[in-house]
Formats: sequence, C-alpha cells, structure tokens
Amino acid sequence: MARVWLITGCSSGIGQELALAALEHGDRVVATARDPSRLQDLVSKGAFPAKLDVTSSDEIIASTIQDILKEVGQIDILVNNAGYGLQSAVEEASAAEIQATFATNVFGMFTVLRAVLPHMRSRRSGVIANLGSIMGWTGSPGAGFYCATKAVSAIFSESLRAEVAGLGIEVTAIEPGNYRTNILSQTAQVRAEKKIVDYEPMHQELTNYLRGMDGNQPGDTKKGAKLMVEALTGTGRCAGKKLPPRLALGADAVKYIGDVLDTNRKHLDEWTDLISTTDYDDVV
Repeated sequence: MARVWLITGCSSGIGQELALAALEHGDRVVATARDPSRLQDLVSKGAFPAKLDVTSSDEIIASTIQDILKEVGQIDILVNNAGYGLQSAVEEASAAEIQATFATNVFGMFTVLRAVLPHMRSRRSGVIANLGSIMGWTGSPGAGFYCATKAVSAIFSESLRAEVAGLGIEVTAIEPGNYRTNILSQTAQVRAEKKIVDYEPMHQELTNYLRGMDGNQPGDTKKGAKLMVEALTGTGRCAGKKLPPRLALGADAVKYIGDVLDTNRKHLDEWTDLISTTDYDDVV
C-alpha cells in the first residue's frame, strides 16, 4: 500500500531528491516549498505541490496541513527538511539574523510537527524524520548558529521519540554528512551583515574550505535519498531494522561522529577524577 509523504523544503537539494526517491518507491508525495512554482519537476513526476513557509504562524500552518489532508487523506511520513545555514562568528550575528535562522531551522520544524502530530496520534501511526547534520555533533567556527540548530533537531527528536513511542509513531533525526547539493555554493550561503576584522582570517579559511568542497562532496544525494526512503519505510535493505534515534548518512558521517565521540570520551575520562568529587559525602 502506497504511503503518503509530507516533505518540507523540496525546491532543491536533499528535499527534492528525497521526494523523487519516494515517488520512485511507489509512494505519494506532498512536496512543499515557499514558492510552489519551483516544484514543477516534482509535479511532472506525480508529486502534489503545496505552498508552505515553515516560518508562518501556527494558524496558517495548521490550516495548510488541514487543506493537505483534505486532498490526500492522510500523512504517513513527515520529513522536516527545510533549513539554511548562517555563516557568522557568534559576536557578529544580529539578533534578527539569529532569530531568522532559528525561525526556519528550529521553530518552523516545531510548528509543522504540532500541526501534523494530532493526525498521526488519531491514527496511532506515523513516521517523523527531522533533518539534522553531522554539524549538530560539535561546534564549528563561523557556523555556530547553524550547528546549534542541528543539535536542537537531534535532542528534540530524542524527546519526541520517547513521548510518542506508545502511540505507534516513530521518530528519528537524520544526520547527513557532506552531500553533493548546492548548499555550499556562494549563492546558497547567508553571511552575517556585520563583519569584524578580527574574525576575517577565520571566515577566509571557512570560505576557502567551502569553495574547495563545493561540487566535490563525497555523498551521492540520489543514493542517500534512496536509503532514507528504505529506512523510513522499513523496506529493502532496512527491512526488519528499527529506526535509531539518530541516523547518520554517509561514510564521512560515520567517521566524523566517531571522532567526536572519541574526543568527548577522552575529555570525560581526563576530568572524571575531579568532577566525581562533588557529591555529598554520604552518597555511595
């Protein structure tokens, strides 16, 4: 039986490829974007287009979800994919720039979830995938706010997963490594307006890295999207597997996350003798 997907941020990148992979799998896809005219390629493949700006109010998004449900009947799989990166030193970003980043990457995800969850709860069925990133495992200079939003995605997903575990709803945070999309292109990068001279060497190093990586990312987006479809539907290579709380995607993700875990364990071990001395003396 065909499943119905609702995917945010489908105009390009992973969202677009995931929609195509789900359609190829034989499922129905509601592809959303702020500008539905950018969804024509997906529409030609059979996707149902919907205008959805995740930064809209609770009322607007709830109304949009109800309209979608009237058209497609149900939502089996929700993928919160919409997001963007802000390149900025922590000191450089304005309150408005920080709030805009969190409005899309974090609060938009929350709003869509709150609109879809009542439907899934009523059916006692559903799968939710929130797009994180390997950058949600550690802070990177010049990308602290983006890293923070992706860390939120993972930790929040773990809480939600526990809350709905008895309601027939599965939740995971998908954490891709570097995939060959347009996310690293100069036109896709958002730079904080304020520029502080002391941080320019950091920005230059980051910009050089991004330019060198752009178009050379190791991840094949089509392969990644296909694995995501299999994982979220429990089919193909993922048949019989239980979705983990955090699903890494890409060989570079495995190494990156493994290195972070090793470093964190090293730091914890180095400080254990001291940090363990702060309990009451009568605690066994």
